[in-house]
Amino acid sequence: MNIAIVLASGMGKRMGAGKNKTLLNLGNKPLIFYALDNFEKSSMIDEIILVIKEEEKKVFRRIIEKYKFKKVRNIVFGGKERQDSGYNSVSFVKENFKKIEKDSILIFHNGANPFVAQDEIVEVVLMAKKHGASVVAHKTKDTIRQVDKNGKSLGVIDRSNLWNMQTPQAIKFHLAVKAFFKAKEDNFLGTDDVSLVERLGKKVKVIEASQNNFKITTPLDLALAKIILKNKK
Repeated sequence: MNIAIVLASGMGKRMGAGKNKTLLNLGNKPLIFYALDNFEKSSMIDEIILVIKEEEKKVFRRIIEKYKFKKVRNIVFGGKERQDSGYNSVSFVKENFKKIEKDSILIFHNGANPFVAQDEIVEVVLMAKKHGASVVAHKTKDTIRQVDKNGKSLGVIDRSNLWNMQTPQAIKFHLAVKAFFKAKEDNFLGTDDVSLVERLGKKVKVIEASQNNFKITTPLDLALAKIILKNKK
């Protein structure tokens, strides 16, 4: 079983919209529609768990019903941090999917990444089955310079091995349980989902992301997404 966990409980302060950014309009549909639709259409995904704020349950329920997302069978409430939301989701699967196999795949995806490609979903699942965990990312294009606390340059960092992480990030179920529960026990806050796996000493397979798969964080990102959507149509 492959379960997509779509995280949509953050406010997105850098967007400055004063509301959950996954509910913002993109092409006359809420932003969250696109992430859910991509996993709904994927033959690799058996079920979708949507992670939201408890007080926004009604509005997300209406979206699920309006667009007939049949794979969204469960809603989980998020936590203070994104990692808390991931932990809540993993705990929900552990408690409620009694017959789930330990090598089933959990796929964590930001609700604000609208343009994940179908082949990315396939690849991230297959690589997680093979390696235990996988993630899509973009090769860093910019010059990266290390700077001290006084604003003085400490030199350029070789960017040939630097990647900017995106989602989806896929982890075998039994490994996700170990990683998230251990981080919770140690009060450790990671930078993304697969970093918790690496903390256990496990390797993560990195896959090059499609050009349009990026997280919408700022108003400029949303404007770019509107252009991409227009060109797709």
